[in-house]
Order: sequence, then C-alpha cells, then structure tokens
Amino acid sequence: MNNSQSKRTWVIITGLCFATFIIVGRLFAFQVVQGQDWVTRGERNKLVRVVAEPDRGVIYDRNGAVLAANGADYQISVAPNMVVDAGEAATSLAPVLQERRQNILAVLESEEPYVLLSGRVSTEVADAVRLLDYDGIQIDPLPRRIYPQANLLSHVLGYVDFEGSGGSGLEGYYQRELAGEAASATVNISPLTYQPNVIAREGADLVLTIDRTVQFTVEKALAEALIEHQARSGTIIVMDPRTGAILAMASKPDFTPYNFYEAEEGLLLNPAVSQQYEPGSVMKLITMAAALDSGTVTPQSTYYDSGTIELGGSLMHNWDRSAPGLTDMTTLLSRSLNVGAATLASWMGPDVYYHYMERFNFGRRTGIDLMAEEIGIMPLPGDANWTEASLGTNAFGQGLAVTPLQMIVAASALANEGRLMEPYIVQEIHRQGQVLRHEPTVLSQAVSKETAQQLTAMAVTAVNFEVYEAQVPGYTIAGKTGTAQIAEGGVYLPYDVIGSFIGWLPADDPEIIVLVKLDRPQINPWGSQTAAPTFAKLAQELVVLLDIPPDQVRLQGEIMAAREGN
Repeated sequence: MNNSQSKRTWVIITGLCFATFIIVGRLFAFQVVQGQDWVTRGERNKLVRVVAEPDRGVIYDRNGAVLAANGADYQISVAPNMVVDAGEAATSLAPVLQERRQNILAVLESEEPYVLLSGRVSTEVADAVRLLDYDGIQIDPLPRRIYPQANLLSHVLGYVDFEGSGGSGLEGYYQRELAGEAASATVNISPLTYQPNVIAREGADLVLTIDRTVQFTVEKALAEALIEHQARSGTIIVMDPRTGAILAMASKPDFTPYNFYEAEEGLLLNPAVSQQYEPGSVMKLITMAAALDSGTVTPQSTYYDSGTIELGGSLMHNWDRSAPGLTDMTTLLSRSLNVGAATLASWMGPDVYYHYMERFNFGRRTGIDLMAEEIGIMPLPGDANWTEASLGTNAFGQGLAVTPLQMIVAASALANEGRLMEPYIVQEIHRQGQVLRHEPTVLSQAVSKETAQQLTAMAVTAVNFEVYEAQVPGYTIAGKTGTAQIAEGGVYLPYDVIGSFIGWLPADDPEIIVLVKLDRPQINPWGSQTAAPTFAKLAQELVVLLDIPPDQVRLQGEIMAAREGN
C-alpha cells in the first residue's frame, strides 16, 4: 500500500468513526435523553378519537305508516388544483347548482386547497353533479329529517333543524328519546392492541295514536270549512274521551316540516296547544255541570230570566237580547242563555264555582306530550285581574282563556262518566328492543257519573231542538255551540268572533269527542251556522273510518248479546 492509499484509508476510517459517533450520539439522545418524550409522542399519534352518531328515531302512525324519518341533503366541495379545465367545469356546474358561472369559475381558479362550492342541495342536484364526473369535486351527505306525508300532521310532528334539534311538536317534546345518544372513545390504531367497539344508542321510534287516514280526513274538512265560511284560521281535534288518546289534531294554516325555515315563525307552534282564546258559550257545559254536581240545581230547577243580570256593577245580557221569563235548566242550555249561566255561577258563589273550574283543569296544562303547551288564563278571586263581574262572564266563557285542547279535555269528562283523562299522542315508544306503552291516566273525577249522564242528556236535547246543523243521521249527538267575541288590546272587536262546537257520540256510550273551532268567519258569525255543520259533515265520515255503528245497529247488537248471555 503506497502512501497515497494509506492516507485515503485513514480518511475513510476517520469518516466512518465520526459518522458512527454521530449515529451513536443521536441514538443515545433519542433513546436515553429524549426517550420518554418520543414514547409519549408515539403513543399520542397512535390514538384517535372515534365518534359514533346515532340515527334519529322514526315516527309512525298507529298503523305503521312512516310520518317522519331520516334522509340526507348534500354538500358540494372542490379541490381547485385537481380540476383540469376550470372553464368547462364552471359552464357545466352553473345550471345544476343554479349559480352564476363567474362565481363558480372564481372558486375553481382559487389557490385554496379545498373550497365549499355550495351549501345544502337536494339528492337530485347531487346526482346531477355526480354524473358530470369532474376530478376534484367531492359530494358529502348531510343528515336531514324527511316527512313522507308532506305537511300532513305538521303541527303535531313539529320539525328538526339542521343541527338535529327538534323545534316544536313531538320532535321537540321527545328530542332526547328520538335523538338517541352519540358514543365516543379514544382508540389505539395499532394492529397489536385491542380495538373496542364504539356503539351509539340509537334514537327511539314513536308509534302514535293517530291514523293518517283519519288525520287526512280531518285536515280536508278543516280546509273546506275555512273556504266555505271564509274563516282566517281554525282547529279541529278528535279525541277518545275514554282514554285521552288523540285521534286527530289539525290546525290551518299549517307549514311543511321539511321546509320549516320558509314558514313564518308563528306557524311553527301548534295552535291546538299553544294558542289561547275565550271559548264563549261552550263553557256553559262546564258551568251547568258544576251547578248540577254541587247540588245547586237539578235538571228540573227553574229561574226567572229577565234578559239582564248585574254582577259587580256590570250589566250582562243574553246573546239574543231575549227575556224568556221562567226558564228550566235544559232550556237554559239549549238556548245558550248568558243570564242563566251567570245566575248559576252567582248561586254557587266563587268558592264552589272556581273549585269546579280547577277540577276541570282550567288554568293548568293538560300534560299532553307536545312541545310548548300554554297554561291558559283562569283568574281566581284575589287575583289582580279578577272582579265580582268575572264570576258572571266566566260562566258563559268570557274573561278567561283556554287552549282548544284544554276545552275538549274538560268537555270529555262529561262524555266519560265524569272522569277527566290526560290527553296523549304517543301510544308506544320502541327503544333498544323494549316497547313502552302508554297507560291511560285519570287527571281528576271532575263530576259524578250521575251528573255527567244528566248533563249529556241535556246536551242531546240542545242538539235535537236548537242545533239541527250538528245532527248526524243514525246517531245521537250531545254537544254545545259557542260564539265568542275576540278581545284585542283589552277591547272586544265588534265584528270578529270565534265560532266553535264540541260534540260527542254516540251520546249514551261515547267513542269520540270532536272540537271544531273557526276563527273570524265572514259568511256567518254564529257557531251554530259554521262550526256545527262542519262537525256534522266530518262526523259522518269519522263514524265510517272508525267503525262506529249507528245507534240502531249498536243497540240491537247489545240486545242480541244480552239474550245470548241469558
């Protein structure tokens, strides 16, 4: 080995030793000095947060028809640097996304790595974009609540916003049950470690007491009544007085839950439970029931009706300014005499009268499973807004406020042997393999069975002799009309009224009770001419849909069954 080769050898050896020293030093630093830090960093990089989102529960009608389910909108985004021909892509996308070509072109030519090209779009738009098949375009699903029946039952169902929260109706009331519960865990992605399952608690499904066919029939009847009587709005509720089950609940105008953001804010609340009004003469049912049950009068009792009565310095008149003289209780109810109702309340006195009003649940929520139920207004003696005159006006349905649901629930006690039932809409909750069924709940024994039967008989007479428009061929109807002035700013409007009717059938063994309420009818102001015929027309369809036999058929069947039993 010559001198030159020897020098090169030592240079190489020196270099290798230096490199070895550097490598060993770095290894020492990594493994000894910084060892724990690198271990921690490595463990952190192997851990990821995994979140499992649940599906929202489905809402069904009583027969299994889907009323609310889950779908998706789509979000279109783009990676501009992956788009080959921005001009051509902008030209194709503009009509599909209904956006100006210049705006889309500006996005496609931007320097950003990732840009949102559109907000929420429908499935049809997403499919059209997918068919264009441009590189760099990404289509991502966004959860969205869908309503296959369009605006049917909209006020009852409510809506779900884009954040997944129920905003009204059942969607709001049962938010926790429907939404389920997300699950999350920090998971080590190393294939050598145990991989736990991350499973969300899926949302519960709801089965309602409502049949969509019955609901459709009720909504159709309400829409036709609003047109026929030129009313501004209205509500119809159909209920089983024996259980409190709501069989239909409709209010117009309504909205489309899928496009909830397009509706006026006031339309999103359910008028049947959130709108208060003075009920007018239908309250005489309750006043008469209280007078009978308290022993103040009997059906045969009489009073002298001079056409006026003064209470608390206020003079009250009959609605028709009549002065019928000596009058019995059935005539009082049939002719809907304000003076008679005020007389009964004055005979009972405030303590007894308002005790019964509380037993009929006025001034309290009914407890229905719907969001945003109002409490109503029931001034009591001692309240700042109560006067002695209130005793008289409350007796014929003025100076207090109820929701349509409160009114039908109170009247339903008269159709159910005096038992006032808690109303409900959800019959079953299906959750994690379990079925929770609603059991009917008695809120109070408002009056005795005997009183309820006496009042029903009087209400049958009222329909037979005074409210012909509410009669249904083949069925005995018990009911009462109401025509109430509308108060705004503390003043009763001279021409704007609310016409209503509450009726139940068959009167001797009721299966349904129906409330019809029409706001500001223009053709005729009286409930007997607007709400009552609407009730009759609707009831003729309901008895078929709900398989309620005519009186003659039903009674004949009972006689035959009794003979066979003997």
